Amino acid sequence: MNLIEPLLRGAGIAMVVLLLLVIAARGGWRLRADLLVMLSCVAAYLACSSPALRCSAEPGALPLVLAALAFPFVFWRLASVVLEDDRHIPWQAWTGAAVLITCGLLAVLDYLPVPPHWRPVFGGLSKLMAIGFLGSAGVRAWRSREGDLIDARRRLRWVVVGALGFYSLAVIMVEIYLQRAAPPPWLDLLNISLIDLTLLANAVLLLDMRPQAQEALFKPATVSGKAAEAEPLSTATVDADAMLVERLAILMRDQHLYRDPELSVRSLASALEVPEYVLRRLILARLGHRHFATFVNDYRLREVTARMADPALNRRPILTLALEAGFGSIGPFNRFFRERHGMTPSEFRERCMATPANLPLPSTR
Repeated sequence: MNLIEPLLRGAGIAMVVLLLLVIAARGGWRLRADLLVMLSCVAAYLACSSPALRCSAEPGALPLVLAALAFPFVFWRLASVVLEDDRHIPWQAWTGAAVLITCGLLAVLDYLPVPPHWRPVFGGLSKLMAIGFLGSAGVRAWRSREGDLIDARRRLRWVVVGALGFYSLAVIMVEIYLQRAAPPPWLDLLNISLIDLTLLANAVLLLDMRPQAQEALFKPATVSGKAAEAEPLSTATVDADAMLVERLAILMRDQHLYRDPELSVRSLASALEVPEYVLRRLILARLGHRHFATFVNDYRLREVTARMADPALNRRPILTLALEAGFGSIGPFNRFFRERHGMTPSEFRERCMATPANLPLPSTR
């Protein structure tokens, strides 16, 4: 067993290195940066969890310790960016990451002058933050599953977030139970074997993907209103799609279906009288939206923007306008508005009210 354990660790690290090289070599590695960082954290964990390498006692191994501790935050970030096209990191997440890493260092680094009775406290806080990040990633992946319009991304959702996320939670629970005690050899061997199998499954998934699927998975979100590039279609299919796009526009623009906060792919497909997969393909390939929420919120935002520019409604609260347009709460509306217009809703309204009637209003892109 003493020989098998380092061999399995070496195999896991080798798979991580292979994935890093392949992902980077395929071009656009900056778009895959979050995945590259997560794989690096996995390699750091494999190295630092080895009994032969006492990272906690060697100051030179501090980068490995930092990477291993940061894995839950990096994993949460990957789920946000890749699965939801959300690159916004709220201050609460930065605070949680600081607690996660700082408390983790105080708990595990032997050369830091920390009283022994405080180390379990710091370790508990760090693990609590880790559970929060992993749990949040799982919740976000589950909640956004229906609105995801990219098939490759839905596959990654279950393999990466499902398998790796839940397994990471199980590892943390075992670490809490063991505290700072070394795990039994059989448990350590089982842990490394399962990590290797997970890495192998992800390697097969990522390497087996068609180039088009990888590009759809990792390229930046398309600008609203611009259709995504699609494979060449027959004239009949293009004409049929054009008719469906027009019918969809009538439902959204004239019947204001977007005002329903509970509007879903299923309910909109039913209203359009087409299968769900047809609606998903239409919104992704013809309208350029990678997620159903961005497609619907685009209509909502147009309504709110137009009503905020109306002098007759200048006393109507912005929150009321957002809720009437279908936004569920003010937080997502504010974030979506800033991303689209580069200013807060209040700033936009103030500029509109200060703009004479014969001058153009602030750009709504």
